[in-house]
Amino acid sequence: MRRIGPWLLAAAALWVGCGGSSSAATQALCQDLTNLAPTVAFLAAPPPTATVGEVRGALDKLDSTWQAVHDRADVPDNEDDALLAGQEDYRDVLEGVGDDDSFAPYLPATAGIAQGLAHSYETVCVRLVCPAYLQPG
Repeated sequence: MRRIGPWLLAAAALWVGCGGSSSAATQALCQDLTNLAPTVAFLAAPPPTATVGEVRGALDKLDSTWQAVHDRADVPDNEDDALLAGQEDYRDVLEGVGDDDSFAPYLPATAGIAQGLAHSYETVCVRLVCPAYLQPG
């Protein structure tokens, strides 16, 4: 009888333990999250030429996917709440600012929020065991 290496046993245990993560709904959500990777990167470090409207538009792109993450029982409340809170905090800083205004003056006020949002995004991707091979579409 052939012996199974310890790494194969660990991989099998991980596969069985994450059985829910391989569902079609999880795969679709992971693809949505992957599609948002460029948006999250933009929000984490907006270019100096960005306008407030462009940043607001990027925040709006997150809405449906963030809500889908929030509705998932397998994502702890503190993790999905961090996504929603980061997005809301980002919007709060821009309250009352015109869409055509330069975003540059708001970089200092949003830098920590943006990094927290990016971290929360990564945490959820890891939680859902989103495959690394997915590409933004």
